[in-house]
Amino acid sequence: MPGPAPKKASQRRRANKPKSYGAADAVVAGQAVAPPPLGIDDCHQMVVDLYEALSTSVEGKFFSAADWQRARLECFYINSTIARGRPGAQAWAAVQSGLGALLVSPADKRRIGIELNKATTDPDEDAAVASLDEYRRQLGG
Repeated sequence: MPGPAPKKASQRRRANKPKSYGAADAVVAGQAVAPPPLGIDDCHQMVVDLYEALSTSVEGKFFSAADWQRARLECFYINSTIARGRPGAQAWAAVQSGLGALLVSPADKRRIGIELNKATTDPDEDAAVASLDEYRRQLGG
């Protein structure tokens, strides 16, 4: 789709919304899995950092086993590209295409209609939010 990525549905201004807008129900196809170890010997530190960032990101919480294997393959390719020396434009485009296929970019997610919401709640985060709400309530009167 040419042009800029669409905005989130909550940020769009549209007066003529179709009748079917919002009628689709999400389908839960499976459960996300924990990331496997990267498993690359003599791996460049930037590749390790990328994989660790991906494993702790919001996107990573939604990855299936196949997604994690794809991420490992992409990291292997990135590592071999870096090891060969300064990567050219074509190699860099291949890296960006592979990361785009993993839907790492929020714009890529919006293009196909995915908006990520946290599936599970963190009790510590809930407690922190509750205490902030209580503090805000006390300040407001």
